[in-house]
Amino acid sequence: MAKLLMSGGQMVAPAAAGKYWASEFGGRAGGLMGLQSRNWIPTSTKDVVFMASADPRRWDHAKDTQFHKLIKSKGRIFVVGRPEDIEHAAPLKRFEDFTGGVDPSVGTYQWGTIKPLVGFRELEQFVRGWVTAGEMIAACTRAGKMPILWMSVWLEGAMVRNQQFIDHDNLVEPWSTPFFHQRYYTPPLDAGYATSAFLEVALATLDRLMAQEVVVQKAGGWMADAARHKHEVFTILVGHSYPHNLQLPIKNDWWGSRRMNVEHPLQWGSSDSNLDTALPRDAKKGSVAVHLGYAPVRMKPLLRWAKRGIKIIHSSPYGKPLDWQEHPNLLWLDLPWRPADATVDIPGYSVRMLPMSSTVMTLALNALQSEMAEQMGWV
Repeated sequence: MAKLLMSGGQMVAPAAAGKYWASEFGGRAGGLMGLQSRNWIPTSTKDVVFMASADPRRWDHAKDTQFHKLIKSKGRIFVVGRPEDIEHAAPLKRFEDFTGGVDPSVGTYQWGTIKPLVGFRELEQFVRGWVTAGEMIAACTRAGKMPILWMSVWLEGAMVRNQQFIDHDNLVEPWSTPFFHQRYYTPPLDAGYATSAFLEVALATLDRLMAQEVVVQKAGGWMADAARHKHEVFTILVGHSYPHNLQLPIKNDWWGSRRMNVEHPLQWGSSDSNLDTALPRDAKKGSVAVHLGYAPVRMKPLLRWAKRGIKIIHSSPYGKPLDWQEHPNLLWLDLPWRPADATVDIPGYSVRMLPMSSTVMTLALNALQSEMAEQMGWV
């Protein structure tokens, strides 16, 4: 990918096959500013398509018009996934390479027709996709160029910093961003550096979750108890594309409803860091909310929901605040990822690369779902 981009190619994370990937990979702190629009079709053999494979059990490739446009294009296609996920949809010789991954049937527990309930594929796609991007960025630095990366909008000055790279004029819109800095030197990063640094933080998260076994058991107990009594279990993973990456049929995806009508034991809420609005106003006493956020913790809305009888399992990369107030309906889950998300240091560059939030949140979600399923007796 780096060689193609260094020779003048453009890059797109398309809304095709694993459609969630366009959202995950685009506009993300520590990600690439110079991506083309998700619906862009390559026009050159230097152009790079970086896409995620879909779960072949739930993907009707014949209806995926964007996918077939990409197959017919001149672009070079790289896939986050396995050849087996996509070989039935197009000849394998059409693809440049695959990151690999696990079979979509690998995981634990079953709920109705959903098997596995706790799949490993989603976590693997997040990790393999981002470390591949990191190794591509590192390869560019070894060739003498630095891609332009997003600074998180949660950081002071980020809006101004990001805006300066947009190629703005008054002739046409939308305005694009160049892929590379034109006059900026970054010391070369060794091959493997991005992967090692990223996985070090991911493994620290896993260790931290295992050290919170009692907390996870209590949280899973809350969720199981709510399910037994037919109460809703809201799951809000701020900034990430659940339940879309599960490829479950979504009957109602209207933002204003604050609910997505999906056949699943969890009720998926809208991606909202603001706890004043993250939960539906009509959330009932006895409901449980798993809110894995981006923003600093605000006790006032947390306590407001808790006093209404809604149990909340909460996390923030800013850590447990000094003004935290204990309440029987509040549970703190400690997840050690950096505020503003981007994780891997680039010596000599203004921002870090590679967001960790999707990996951390998925590890936590898998742990909580597993504990809930275990206590419900699902197998």
